[in-house]
Amino acid sequence: MMIKSKLKENWLLKKIPHGTFNKTIALIFLQFIGTNLYLHDFFQAHSWMPASGEEVFKKHEYWRLWTTLFTHADATHILSNMVLFFPFAYFLIGFYGSVFFPLFGFLVGGLTNLVVLKTMPENVHLVGVSGVVYWMGAAWITLATLINRHEKSSKRILKALGVSAILFIPETYQPEVSYLTHFVGFIAGVSSALIYYFWKREEFKSAEKHEWFFEEDFSEDGALY
Repeated sequence: MMIKSKLKENWLLKKIPHGTFNKTIALIFLQFIGTNLYLHDFFQAHSWMPASGEEVFKKHEYWRLWTTLFTHADATHILSNMVLFFPFAYFLIGFYGSVFFPLFGFLVGGLTNLVVLKTMPENVHLVGVSGVVYWMGAAWITLATLINRHEKSSKRILKALGVSAILFIPETYQPEVSYLTHFVGFIAGVSSALIYYFWKREEFKSAEKHEWFFEEDFSEDGALY
């Protein structure tokens, strides 16, 4: 007889704190407010919200790396981002707290824009929160893969790759979309999640509860031993 254990509970089965939904809605509201300001040029938003290489690197207007995260080209653009922004924001805030997201997530989002603008023509504007959305998705999938230890690592990784492909690989090419922003955001999300997990690993493991049981041993020919 062998004593084995089965993981019954982990960090992702804990109750989401009260107020998480309201925080998520507030973030979405800010996205719509910022986009509305930009699209209608309220308070001359066109002159200070979007980011281009010329404005950031030549004029040193670095705040644009973050204000442009709250601007979108049109209603379709923001709605397409909010489809994934809403669930990822809710679960990231609920399970990992507001420091990890939105504070750290948006910080990385601005730095992602910094990297991408280096590769773009200096007069082209980069707008939208897509880089952050990809960061959110990658961070959530990576952390869930590391925390849900009830399956073998290989199986968890395959599932993570499959979900990532379904959610984030585009079906068609759109020339107006910055796929580099998506890629950099995704890689940054995986990296952030790995660092965060190993920093908080003991806390994550402390939430685990195991069920212990006896299992009979069998020889290669099927006989008990």
